[in-house]
Amino acid sequence: MTGPRRTEPSAPPPFPAELDTDEAWELLRTVRTGADAEAVGLVEDTDGARRWNRDTTPGARELADRYLPLCLAGPRLTFAQLGQSLDGFIATRTGDADYVTGEEDRRHLHRLRALADAVVVGAGTAVADDPQLTVRACTGAHPVRVVLDPHRRVPARRKVFTDGSAPTLWVVCAGGERGHTPADDGLDTHGPGAEVLTLPDLAAFAPGNLVRVLARRGLGRVLVEGGGVTVSRFLSERALHRLYVTVAPVLLGDGVPGLRFAGTPVMRDALRPPVRRAALGEDTLFELDLGTPHPGPPLGGEHPEAGQARGEREDPVHHGDGQPLGGTEPGGAEGPGGGALPGTPAADVQR
Repeated sequence: MTGPRRTEPSAPPPFPAELDTDEAWELLRTVRTGADAEAVGLVEDTDGARRWNRDTTPGARELADRYLPLCLAGPRLTFAQLGQSLDGFIATRTGDADYVTGEEDRRHLHRLRALADAVVVGAGTAVADDPQLTVRACTGAHPVRVVLDPHRRVPARRKVFTDGSAPTLWVVCAGGERGHTPADDGLDTHGPGAEVLTLPDLAAFAPGNLVRVLARRGLGRVLVEGGGVTVSRFLSERALHRLYVTVAPVLLGDGVPGLRFAGTPVMRDALRPPVRRAALGEDTLFELDLGTPHPGPPLGGEHPEAGQARGEREDPVHHGDGQPLGGTEPGGAEGPGGGALPGTPAADVQR
């Protein structure tokens, strides 16, 4: 006679796996509101910051720290990214930019694209680099590619017009010099080619107006990717909420400059926005919060009292000619907060 069957003890439930980088990114891509953040497990701590409510890898925590502010910044946001050398160049004097910064910065750039509705480049970048402007180094939807080309000089065979990977908006001027369209080269402007958006004049290429035009098309989150002229123009006309600059430990001596705009004659009036830093491999990422430009905390290595003995205060930033960057002038463009901006001509949009 056999005895009672022995019951084996049940196996303990598996320990919950840590949230890794790939899963954290998939969750972050869905976040646009505080409720979205709560739904994916990003809860507010006692200090108001949001943190994952489960065990995470260091990479998952870094992703939330770096991109959650951008995710939660709302449906209308204009931000820019540049990668440059220590001495401020984005390419060599021959135009070679492969690559100024490293692989981690390229992955960061693709994450920014995935969090944008549209990615903007000037004609110079489209001609020189023939970029795809798609999301490849991470998961995510491709943004609409916007090429600013008032004089219609970007060749129709560039990838943004031909690869069919993502929609392309070709922004031209009614008084453009060439009268060239992708259809002239046999490209379907509603298929692989581009949708042509014609603005009435060069003044309509002012950054504030461009942002409004894109927003009316449902493209409220705009990444300005290049080149240096285009990013500098958006910055100088206060059309950016955030600016990401990645600096590589390399010296080029000369080349294609990154940020260039009319500066201030005195150091105390220089723009010092709040800044965060992060290491991207050997490179250093600087994230500047430009939503409300004002003198911010000292940069790393600077004494906290620098400038204070001279009576530094929160004055408006000035151009070299003494005109306040945040001043008003009839017919000016509009900044992120809706205030009027100086109505500088737009003729130098990405040469």
